[in-house]
Amino acid sequence: MNKAFRLALLHDWHRKTVPRVIDFTRYDLAVREPGDAYPDKPIKDWSLINRINQKGLRVEDSPVELRELKDEEKELIYRYCPELKG
Repeated sequence: MNKAFRLALLHDWHRKTVPRVIDFTRYDLAVREPGDAYPDKPIKDWSLINRINQKGLRVEDSPVELRELKDEEKELIYRYCPELKG
């Protein structure tokens, strides 16, 4: 986790499997809190989910290999974690 994104990889070191992205949330994208909150009913249970979430609540939350991410996403990750590029 850093100021630009949260990233979680799943990898079996013993079997030397290819790391899979199980969580990738970008913090550099524009977001807004839900607009239907009001003083008697504040919305406190919303969360920032924008790419892959480890909770697996959506179809798009299925784990993927790092190389399957969009080029723009990989560039952002490699800027902060160049060791993942190799």
